[in-house]
Amino acid sequence: MTPEIRYSAGTRYEAPRVFPEYSPDHEFRVLNWEDWRFWRDNGYLVIRDLIPKEQCEELIKVTCDYLGVERDNPDSWYNITPRSAEDPTPKSIAGMTELYHHQAIWNNRQFPKVYDVFCDLWGTEKLWVTIDRVNMNLPNQNGWDFGGFLHWDVELDQLLATRNIQGVLSLNDNDTGKGGLQIIPDLFKQLESWLEEQPKGRSRMLEEKVDFEVINVPSKAGDLLIWDTRMAHGTSPNRSTVPRFAQYLSMCPAEPEHTELLEIRLESFANQTRPEKSGNKISGMAGSRKESDFGPKAELTELGKQLLGAQPW
Repeated sequence: MTPEIRYSAGTRYEAPRVFPEYSPDHEFRVLNWEDWRFWRDNGYLVIRDLIPKEQCEELIKVTCDYLGVERDNPDSWYNITPRSAEDPTPKSIAGMTELYHHQAIWNNRQFPKVYDVFCDLWGTEKLWVTIDRVNMNLPNQNGWDFGGFLHWDVELDQLLATRNIQGVLSLNDNDTGKGGLQIIPDLFKQLESWLEEQPKGRSRMLEEKVDFEVINVPSKAGDLLIWDTRMAHGTSPNRSTVPRFAQYLSMCPAEPEHTELLEIRLESFANQTRPEKSGNKISGMAGSRKESDFGPKAELTELGKQLLGAQPW
């Protein structure tokens, strides 16, 4: 029986891929040899000052407008209850906000320096960008209680064979304790032996305490944090007094021959909706507010059209 094809953020995390091999004298577009070695050895990397802070500020404003909150008014932050099956609000307890195609989001996706980073990481110019969400992770106060989580986005029996890159763009400065990315690099380095000890069919959620250090990755506005999909990762609790704002952003080799996936991507953009396939098998969560009612369709550059799949490489 052929396994069901799973989609995430308008891509296939489990698609057969390989990371490139480089020598120390390789000419990178943005990264350098030290960045590359750190990435391959540790499974994550922070790329500093990748996006202009003005674009980050614009997306923070858009996110607040979409949610109907005031950035500088804490009393307004908690007016939206966390999304549930009974109450499909546009934001989850972890801050995942169902906004996919606003111009401010696409401005970051089609920013040339972001594309250059992923050309370095994948060793190809023919890329697709992920169609993913934004995040407003609220401080734990006023009855809001988010304890954080750790997980993998791929089933564990496929994890070792997976080669994929995930990423999050920090829209505001994010120090330890402010609700940003948390990962377990030492588990990543010992993943194969750890998996051998796990029961068959165990959950992708890492809910138990493990004998590895969980680290929060500090970042500044405009920094892109990337991690190997084999890395246990998640959103940490926000113990500060201000929200954490972020955009999930990555790229992978384009798959124009995968016609179903290409159709999902193009329809998602045309309809200003989350990427989904027929039968309600979705990537992302439903929100109560239609994005098409919030703003006009984004305008794409030539690079943006190629990154979407609307124009071939």
